[in-house]
Amino acid sequence: MRTIGIDIGTTSITGLVYDLEQRKVLHRITAENSAQLPGRGKEWERLQDPAVILHLVQGIFEQLMLREPEVQGIGFTGQMHGIVYTDAAGKHVSPLYTWQDGRGSVPYDEFLTYAEKLSKDTGYPVAPGYGLATHFYNLGHGLVPIEAVSLCTIADYAAMRLAESADPVIDSTQAAGLGCYSIPNGVFDLEAIDRSGIGTELLPRVVQAGTLVGLTRQGVPVYTSLGDNQASFLGSVPCPEEALLLNMGTGSQLSAMLAGSIGSMEGLEARPYPGGGILMVGAALSGGKSYALLEKFYRQVIEAYTGQSQEEVYPLLDKLLGDGPLATGGLTVNPQFLGTRLNPEARGSVEGITLDNFTPGLLAHAFLQGITDELYAFYRSIEQIGSGVQWIRLIGSGNALRANPVLRSKVEACFGLPLTLSAAPEEAAVGAALHAAVGAGGIPSYREAGQYLG
Repeated sequence: MRTIGIDIGTTSITGLVYDLEQRKVLHRITAENSAQLPGRGKEWERLQDPAVILHLVQGIFEQLMLREPEVQGIGFTGQMHGIVYTDAAGKHVSPLYTWQDGRGSVPYDEFLTYAEKLSKDTGYPVAPGYGLATHFYNLGHGLVPIEAVSLCTIADYAAMRLAESADPVIDSTQAAGLGCYSIPNGVFDLEAIDRSGIGTELLPRVVQAGTLVGLTRQGVPVYTSLGDNQASFLGSVPCPEEALLLNMGTGSQLSAMLAGSIGSMEGLEARPYPGGGILMVGAALSGGKSYALLEKFYRQVIEAYTGQSQEEVYPLLDKLLGDGPLATGGLTVNPQFLGTRLNPEARGSVEGITLDNFTPGLLAHAFLQGITDELYAFYRSIEQIGSGVQWIRLIGSGNALRANPVLRSKVEACFGLPLTLSAAPEEAAVGAALHAAVGAGGIPSYREAGQYLG
């Protein structure tokens, strides 16, 4: 069986054809996500154009179909938490408010932000960038289009349009990313949402993972989308109960599979896994973005000295890392330059500077160590919740890990576990393709999907 997986990321969109029998990607197409829209005078706005995204998705799908016309299903994934409003015909009537949009952090009153107010009223932790926090702000500022009859994620929007449907549906992995979702009951908590006063009439219908949305014009089945975190886990981890997934891209995440919701802890999030089970997730907003900040700083210094614009100077950072010891010389970097989910106002820092250790190489090491330490703190918390669970290895994904062997060494040393990079670099798209195979019946269950990884 061959299926298509499409991952709608914040900066790029990837589609691929996956072959279950050969357990590998046959074709892959990646396009830059050029859908960014300028903010409307608000520095915290992060908007994208759904029409541009849909055009890119349709183009990738058509190119893949030319190469593999006999595919038996399409699965979607993509940036979680963000929302787009749709009308009765299933067409978008708003921009995509992405997961990076900060309107949930805007003060609701002199005491609370919009996200904090919604969390207080509903009893559910709803972070800035989550769809319902964004919707709460939009309602209060008259930004919900009068034609809107529903809201949904961008991946569910693309699935609906490709299947020529007008009814957006959503599974638990995406619904939980919008906020106020009851994992034990498998539904939005309508009573809690009503308490907040924002209403429930625009919420999409929740269906089981792998539900058929419809058929494309070519007759290919399209299935509901998965949250990108769950899709990455599905497309990376062969044995879910034995391994942790450590992803480092623009942000970073540590994910662990637990049999059920057996506890909670501040800073961790429980996310539904398709087919049952819970992913406990610690998510940092910075990740590779922190290292990019250091690269930008070095690049600006070189440009100021030479008077010439520079390309990326990551090779220089590689040289600095290779010339120095693995230790940081006492330098400590807190990489929370973008804040945290719980505290958007938090900021990063560099501490422990002496006359001897403030060198370019040691600073680069300290940045990588800070990124690693932030994820390791999540690991210790997950250990406490999943008492008795033993993980024997790490699966690594994301470009930051693939491109930086020093970072991989720091991760192994810090966690005390061997690190293996995932078989395919486009883990979320592979997970979406496996998800489609489960929906089409080619894989018996989501727990067995790891057997089809290379």
